[in-house]
Amino acid sequence: MVDLARQAFTSKNFDLAAEIYERTIRENGPKTELLLGLADCFARLGQFDKAFQCYSKASRHGPISPKDLKHLVSALVNIVKQDIVIPPEMNKIVMFDCLLCRNMLFDPVTIPCGHTFCRPCLIKNQSKQCKHCKAIHPHMNISRIKTNVLFSQIIDKCFPTYRKAVEVKQSANDAMQSCRFETAIQLYTSALELAPKDHLLLSNRSYAFSRLDKYQEALDDADHVLSLRPDWPKGFFRRGCALYGLGHYEESVVALLQCLALDSSIETAKDYLSKALHNIILPLAPDDPKAAELQRELNPSLLDQLIRSNFDASLMPGRVTVQTVHQLKQIITDTVNTAANFLDEKCQAFNPEVSKVDMARDRQPVGHCRRKFLKADREFQDQRTHSPTYATGTSFESAEPGPSSSLRCVSAPNSRAGTPVMMKRNFSESSNLAGTDDGASSNVAMETNHQGGELSSPDSSNNVQLALNREDFECSLCYRLLHLPVTTTCGHVFCRPCLDKCLDHKTECPLCKSSLVEYLAERRQAVTSAIENFLETYLPAENRERAQQHEEELQELARMGEDKEHDIPIFVCTLGFPNVACPLHIFEPRYRLMVRQCMESGRRQFGMCISTGPEEPDFSEYGTILEIRDVQFFPDGRSLVDCVGGKRFKVISRGQRDGYNTAKVEYIEDHPPENMEEVRKLSEKVYKVCKKWYNELHQGQRAQILQHMGELPGAENEQNFGAHGTAWHWWMTAVLPIDPRIQLAMIAMTSYKERLKGLGKVLGFLQNKRDSR
Repeated sequence: MVDLARQAFTSKNFDLAAEIYERTIRENGPKTELLLGLADCFARLGQFDKAFQCYSKASRHGPISPKDLKHLVSALVNIVKQDIVIPPEMNKIVMFDCLLCRNMLFDPVTIPCGHTFCRPCLIKNQSKQCKHCKAIHPHMNISRIKTNVLFSQIIDKCFPTYRKAVEVKQSANDAMQSCRFETAIQLYTSALELAPKDHLLLSNRSYAFSRLDKYQEALDDADHVLSLRPDWPKGFFRRGCALYGLGHYEESVVALLQCLALDSSIETAKDYLSKALHNIILPLAPDDPKAAELQRELNPSLLDQLIRSNFDASLMPGRVTVQTVHQLKQIITDTVNTAANFLDEKCQAFNPEVSKVDMARDRQPVGHCRRKFLKADREFQDQRTHSPTYATGTSFESAEPGPSSSLRCVSAPNSRAGTPVMMKRNFSESSNLAGTDDGASSNVAMETNHQGGELSSPDSSNNVQLALNREDFECSLCYRLLHLPVTTTCGHVFCRPCLDKCLDHKTECPLCKSSLVEYLAERRQAVTSAIENFLETYLPAENRERAQQHEEELQELARMGEDKEHDIPIFVCTLGFPNVACPLHIFEPRYRLMVRQCMESGRRQFGMCISTGPEEPDFSEYGTILEIRDVQFFPDGRSLVDCVGGKRFKVISRGQRDGYNTAKVEYIEDHPPENMEEVRKLSEKVYKVCKKWYNELHQGQRAQILQHMGELPGAENEQNFGAHGTAWHWWMTAVLPIDPRIQLAMIAMTSYKERLKGLGKVLGFLQNKRDSR
């Protein structure tokens, strides 16, 4: 029976598994293993009241460990975790923040997707997936990516005390590694004098206090962290660990759930949550089970009331009402909402227009929300202090909800520091949280990022604007403002179109000459988002002007060939024919640029002519438009371009652009035949001759033709033959071993009948030559 219950549980049929466990317990009596299995089923079903009862009974029948509560932890995490979306405007106010540690970038590294992190954060994270956009970079090697030069220069210029604070922090981290916690605390305190709003310094000092069992000081620092960055999951983790050390296990559970609500992937938070729940469940099991149940009904614990009020209100005692209990689910939801509300406040100070949009969505102002929250928190603390029923632990006092009891902004029970709550924000944290072991190991990994914490405030943003100018953000290739900025593996930033042009000639950085073979092989197109956000924010007029220039250049390319007044790009190589495939191997820099411009402009076509002389502008008077169907790139920048022939043209005048030839052209078409029936019969006759010649070729020759040109098109039964004649006769013209000058003459002809006659003569000559052998 137990095996059947386990199979049902594994297949996620928790109702059936619970039924089997209950029947087995009735028949064979309660055992620790059976009670734990039943408790896990109730937890997975969301019946947490019953789950806690079963876990409590299991602890009375035998010892249980925190690992036995893994299904309870998973169920709670699944309840509280949120699918949160980042508003695009929020990225503009965290442009210098690492997307992992939420601190100012230290040793900034830009990965292929365009997002920038601190190097130590990426090394500690040890993942090939971007924590911001979830893009996977299987070949990414952090040690081979150099520091972003532009970011480093900006931070050094705008935050002069930054390096000094970093040096002090590094010394503190070294002290933590050596388990010299008192020294580390002193150094962190000194660093905080330089950067009083650095939440990482406070977080590290909180951990140092915890290692010295100074949990009250650790809790104070954790609360300070949350007041600075309520969107940071690790702040709640630090708070949960400090509360755990103080023995406030129920509050610790709530704080850890708040952490997991923001990032459900943090395994160390789940471990601490298991330990805290384990310490809550064990005291519920005295020697007398009946007395325990009676005491549990008369004096429910805080967490028990949270579970009841949130998930199973029908099981609550009559004197315990929802209005008198801080509901767990609301606490978690409010915590998640706090993250974006915190950024809303920054965004409102940073860009008033964004806050107007938010207000239009019925979102309360942050300052108002904080005032309401602080008032509610004070009233709740007063209730704890002065309420006799709360003080004695017999029950929460039932009361009608007052003005503050219906507030949206609430805090966790026994919260020592208020945290404002409103909208949602998506941040993904690394599961490898620093310093979260049980104290047995001395190998402590600390955050190594640092900031002055001033950039996000209105004052500091003004300072940045004064310290920087347009020249700091000019591309070193075109000497214009950066547009579509991309960061190379060597750390330099260029306009993407400018860098692409350089890589057409050499696969090395234009500045430091480092190899960019890997960059080119990955075909990176993602812009460096933080720099783009900076340009949009601090240089909006210049950025719009630069974008308009780029758009005008693309429009000029898109207009190529629209009429006689606009040139078309000319590829001087071979002959193309209407409706015939023309695969090309592009390796010359000028033609790599030409193909890329054709793709970017959306035209996807260019002219093909043959050379008629040694000089550059010497190319044939007639040619064919080739339409690009597909482009496949090689790692070294070369490409295979799959084209098909289109319209024919006559060159009117010649020119050049970016190193390749251009021309003004006049499109040519066939004149309608005078005797359509005669032309149709001639077409059928010549087609039969062509098919016979093709079928008599050696198998190897046919295989080569098939690989490059495809199959012989079928005969077309149409009333007229279009502007360029049938596809099969152009296919034969391309395949037949004849002089290119003859092929060019056939392209220039405007009579389908004359081309058929010429094709028939060539086939007759080839057939006679074959018969004479």
